Amino acid sequence: MKEIKQINLFISCPGDIKDELNSIEVIVKEFNKTFGKISSFSIQIVHWNEDTYTDVGEDGQEIINNQIDYDILIGILWMKLGTPTKRDKSGTVEEINRAIKNPEKQQLIYFKTATPNNLNAINTSELDDVMLFKKELSNKLLYKEFESIEKFETLFRLNLSSLIKDKFIDKQELNQSSTEIILPKKDVKYQNIVSLIDEIENSTKGNFGDIDIFEINKNGYECFDKITLNLTKMTEYLEKLTTNLNKGTEEINQANNIKDTRLKLSRAKKVVNRLSKELDDFNDEINSELPDFSENLKEVGKVTSDIFLTLKSYSGIDEYDIESNTIAFRDSMEYAMNSTAEMLKEIMNWPPINLKFNTSKRNTEVTLKDLTKEIMFGLTLIDETLDNKD
Repeated sequence: MKEIKQINLFISCPGDIKDELNSIEVIVKEFNKTFGKISSFSIQIVHWNEDTYTDVGEDGQEIINNQIDYDILIGILWMKLGTPTKRDKSGTVEEINRAIKNPEKQQLIYFKTATPNNLNAINTSELDDVMLFKKELSNKLLYKEFESIEKFETLFRLNLSSLIKDKFIDKQELNQSSTEIILPKKDVKYQNIVSLIDEIENSTKGNFGDIDIFEINKNGYECFDKITLNLTKMTEYLEKLTTNLNKGTEEINQANNIKDTRLKLSRAKKVVNRLSKELDDFNDEINSELPDFSENLKEVGKVTSDIFLTLKSYSGIDEYDIESNTIAFRDSMEYAMNSTAEMLKEIMNWPPINLKFNTSKRNTEVTLKDLTKEIMFGLTLIDETLDNKD
């Protein structure tokens, strides 16, 4: 019978982190139900309030330090560090620092960058402490940032799958365990056959859960097709806007050569108003495409983690084909991000002209900023996937 590897996951965070805790529980349950069964691992979330007991110690945090046993620490910080301890700035900070110093512990550290709905909830002094700790951590490890619960779920799913694949699943051991016949012991006749029978009788019913290898790969290709279509459309919108801006610049330069001041201003105003309309059209096009792009990025994070976890257990999947498609998609995203950033710089350099144009210009800057951030987030996901593939 295969031995189930239990992976203890300890979540360390102050009281302002709530939604992310629910997301972690949902994702862990999903992993256990699917890939945990085929790869013989089980993730157990440990809680300080459920997995500790009354004991004598210097303080409550020391009791937690002594009693909590974990393999992976998930640290999440937002607007506050938490309550100070006798040894560190807060319990969360102490737990993170202890994990970093322990080579047997793995860490996934996140900083939430979202602005709270209630601005009065911001304590600038506590926020400064968080930023200072973030700066200190930058010299010790690579932390992740997220601005929405959707982005956290995408990042966490991919990070956790990569960490489990790299640190807790041995591919060679898995392949051997599924095919290897145990040699009979001298004192038990037919031990190899008995072991096979025991494995079936003692295994959990429906051991492979809802896994469908072909469906996982099909979903992966479909997801990449959809998001590639999003990128293609937005790249076309950018190219069209570039053409319109170049044309407008040329026409304004021509208008400036007109000697009659009234005619010059009239011609220039006509061009500027048309440019304002073209900027508005571009904003509408991008903003109609961006939600779909964002949702497809979230799905990319999920299917990518599924695919590469599956690769660890099934050698028949064409790993080269998946990797080459991922690299091609990454190159397309980088091209789109660079084009968007160049366009943003150009728009920012345009001077204020009139109220209509200034409003359209500002809206376009915001649209291009949002698009750049979304593409950059997608690049982060793909780069992490490629970095952690092997």
